[in-house]
This record gives sequence, structure tokens and C-alpha cells, in this order.
Amino acid sequence: MNPSPHPAACRDPIDAILEALVSGDASPRDLTLLNDALRADPEARRAYIRTMLFEAMLAQEFAPLAIEESMPSAPARRHRWLAATAVAAAVLLGATLAWRLQPVPVGLPGGAENLPDPEAEITHAVITALDDASGRFGQFPLTQGLRLAEGMVELDSGLAEITFDSGAELTLEGPARLQLESDNKALLAAGRASAQVPEPARGFVIHTPSSYIRDLGTAFAVEVRDARETDLYVLEGAVEVSATARLAANPPQILRQREAVRLAAGGMLPINFRPDHPGERRKQRSPKIPPSVHWSFDAWDGDTTSDSASGHRLKLLARKGPATPETLAGPFGSALHFDGQGTFARSDYPGVGGSQPRTVACWLRLQPGESSATPMPNGILAWGVKRSAGKWQLAWNRAPGQGTVGALRVEFGDGFVIGATDLRDGRWHHLAVVYLGGPKANVATHVRIYVDGRLEALTGRRQRRIDTDTTSAAARPLTLGRNLGREAFAFEGDLDEVYVFEGPLLPGQIERLMKRNSLRPPKP
Repeated sequence: MNPSPHPAACRDPIDAILEALVSGDASPRDLTLLNDALRADPEARRAYIRTMLFEAMLAQEFAPLAIEESMPSAPARRHRWLAATAVAAAVLLGATLAWRLQPVPVGLPGGAENLPDPEAEITHAVITALDDASGRFGQFPLTQGLRLAEGMVELDSGLAEITFDSGAELTLEGPARLQLESDNKALLAAGRASAQVPEPARGFVIHTPSSYIRDLGTAFAVEVRDARETDLYVLEGAVEVSATARLAANPPQILRQREAVRLAAGGMLPINFRPDHPGERRKQRSPKIPPSVHWSFDAWDGDTTSDSASGHRLKLLARKGPATPETLAGPFGSALHFDGQGTFARSDYPGVGGSQPRTVACWLRLQPGESSATPMPNGILAWGVKRSAGKWQLAWNRAPGQGTVGALRVEFGDGFVIGATDLRDGRWHHLAVVYLGGPKANVATHVRIYVDGRLEALTGRRQRRIDTDTTSAAARPLTLGRNLGREAFAFEGDLDEVYVFEGPLLPGQIERLMKRNSLRPPKP
């Protein structure tokens, strides 16, 4: 049996395991794989929840029907499964709703301004370059800089380079059709594509109507013909690949550099390696966004240092007496220590205002002894005005009920997003916060947090429009080391290489900044 040419026929291996689980035919190996996937993959958890809820509805609908003893054993197993699922899914649904709704309170002060904006859509990727390209994404023509949410990219001709928020870079060659599913997963329904996957995006998935391809830190090319055959070429590193047609029975295989296979009708056959692919014809072009400020803390004139980008000055201050910089070895040169006793630094840079896009990057070190027993606020970096929409602030989260304690917290008035990595381990971590910008954007949908080059999952959020105040009489310039508007709460920790860019950096640029302390690409 040939797989259906429609994209819906392309199935993730998790879907097959869930089908076996529902029918009562899941093996111990299936259960182990499912358990591992549910722990590691948000997409797998969503698929599991959808399946459980659907089966629960079936159980409720058909529970009164009697099961004859003469019926085959498989349907009997399914009936028992449905009866058990009705209870399990109800519990799962309650827990899921509680988890999803808790970080986004709706009874916030400020009335309708705090309600979710239906036009503020979460996006997963951006078009970074086009070469004689013609096509569309939904109702929008393809243009460089277009942000892409879940949906189909239809490329009629030419080349289109797409950078996912995870850092994976995909080059499409038209005619091609690509369905975006998340920041680390896409379906190639037709055409040719090549992928460059850096280490922070390891695990990037491309699936097709006949294959499921998971990167293991690599570059690879894929071609889909008539939605029946998929050719896979491994250009660097390795990938894990499996056939996903209905008759597929073989386990996943690992392919390495210069190996190639054809997947069709549930089978996998070796083919000759072919080096030409879209990525060889054109390399991605990152937009040039020079830093607005960059303080390295390597050179001081008394209590003052100047940034290397435009000369903005940063002055160290203290509550009582003169402030003397306390420097120590950082990831690049000297770093600045904040004692948590009131020492802070104020600049003459006003910050990025309004709803304009921005990127803030720095190195941060927090000691393991930092406690959240007393949920006092703190401020690592901030500018603007402490009011409903006027503040832009980075802190670490001390509120257990709002997200991971110790994770990076980006605050915008009373809106916030919170990352997933507890930073209180005594080690240096590279942080980057990207705000995509736009008049309808809010902190819950348009902010990306990267820790050590890897896109963070969000463990808490509260929606709020972004309109940073940098021009009123009450506006504070960029300040390091204390909470904006609540100056009594100071920051304790170490900072190095503080950057602000008046634009959204791409994941590859963030990784370059982390590794080289510069956006300039290495010389060939």
C-alpha cells in the first residue's frame, strides 16, 4: 500500500505508538519510547493529550453499549482501554488546564488592555533571504523579514532561506511546500530543502509523507517527489531516520556523512550520494545590526567606563560614600561584581523605546547560595518607567508560583515571561533576550529567551502590550544592578559583556556573540 499523497498521511512515530496504545497492542518498548518522548518533547505531550481527550469522549459516548463475549479480543481490549481512559483523561485534562492557565491570570488590573490580543500570534521562524523567489505564506507574499507562525510556506520558484527560532536554518528550492509546526519541527510536503543545524538546535525534525528525520547535529538535504518518495542526503554529522508509511516496520537508522537513502512504501534503500543541494548555491545572509551599546568592564576611569560602540558612559554609584568598581575575571576580560548592598551602575543611554524591536545580551553568574525564601524583587538590567507599560527589565525569578525559580525573568510593567533554566549554579551563563517588536506585540508572544545559545521554554508568562517609555521626565536610562522603581532591592551577582542592539538578532548571531564576543563571522 502506498502512502496517501496528502500531507496529513505523514505520521510521527509517536502517533503510531499512541495508536498501538489505544488499540491495546503497545509493546514494552513502545511504552518506554513514549515515556521518554513525553518527558522531552512538548509536541509529544500535546499529541498525547489530544489522543487521551478524544478517547475519553469516545468512552463517554459508547460506555453504555454492551460488549458481547463473542466479539474479537482487540475490540474488547479497546473497550477496556476506553473505560480506563475516560477517568485518566479527565484527570489529565484538569492538570493540563491548570498548568496552562495558571501563568496567565486574566483578572489583572487595567481592564481590556490586559486581555490576550488575538492578533498577537506566536511565530516560530523568519525569512532571512530570498533569491528570485515567488510564493506565499497564507495570504502574505514571501518577503525578507516576514515572521512565520504555524502554516504552509508555498514557494513557486527560486530559493527561500528560513531561520527557525531554535537556530535551525532551512533553504527551500521552489517549487516546494513546507508546513511549519513549531520552532524546531516542520513538514516538507513537496520539493527540495537543505538544513544547517547548529548544536543549540540539535534535535530539529523534518518529516515528510514517507519519512521522519531527526538531526543529531548536522547538515542534510531532503527531496520529496509526488509525496511518495523521499531522498535524504547527509552532508555533515549524522541524522536519525525512519520510514513512516503505513507498512513501515523497521526501526530508525543512523545515517552519517555522505550516506544517502530513499524512503518509499514503508521501506528504506541506499542510493548514491549526490552533493548538489540548495544550500550549496546560496549561504544565509544575516542582517547587520550593530550594537547600540557594549560595556566590557575592561577599562575604568575611576568609577566610570565607556562603551565600545558609541561612547555611552556608565557610572558606578553607591548608597553611601564613593563607589569603587569590584572587577574579577569574566568570560572575556574583566567582569563587574554587584554586592547586593546597594551598589549599582547608571548610564546615559536611554534604552530602546516604544514597541521597537531589541536584543539584550550579557554574561551572568549567580551563586548557588542565592535564595528565593524571601520573594524580594531584583533588577539585573532595566530602563524606562515603572508603570503598566513603560518598563523593560531583566531579573531572576524569585516567585515560585509564577515560573521556575532562579530562571531569567523579563518584565514589562506587570507583564512578564520566565525561562526554564535555574541560573543559580555558580557558573557563567550567556543570556540573550530578543523582542521582535511591532505595535500589536506583547511580552508573552514576541519575546525569546536564549540561555547559552539555546532557545528557552517558557515556564511562566503574563501578557502585556509593550510600549517602553524612554522620553518622559520620569524615564530612567539604562541601569545595572537594581530594580527599576524599587531602588531598595539591589542585585547580587556578576555581569560581563553587556550589549543592547536596536533590532532582533538571529539565533546564529547570538551563538556567534556567545562564542566570539562579536557578530563578525570568522575569516575563511
